[in-house]
Amino acid sequence: RCVPDKQRSFALGVQSVFLRLLGTIPGPILFGVAIDNSCTLWDINECKTKGACWVYDNERMAYLLMGISAACKIITIIFVVMAVCLYKPP
Repeated sequence: RCVPDKQRSFALGVQSVFLRLLGTIPGPILFGVAIDNSCTLWDINECKTKGACWVYDNERMAYLLMGISAACKIITIIFVVMAVCLYKPP
């Protein structure tokens, strides 16, 4: 509605790129960091490098994952409210 008809396909392409970049790249990284931070016992080999996690703190993992989800939801609500307040119909 807010893009001229001649630029509609370009606007949809730009929107798709932003959704892909902001929706698919940071999510797995954030959740992976949260899972790694909830590990309490790592497998460490002879070269002192970390391997797989053996024991997780389930309560910490639940709080971290719920915190990430809640923060993303709050950010989404803020942007939706801003869009509703700032949108001026043509």
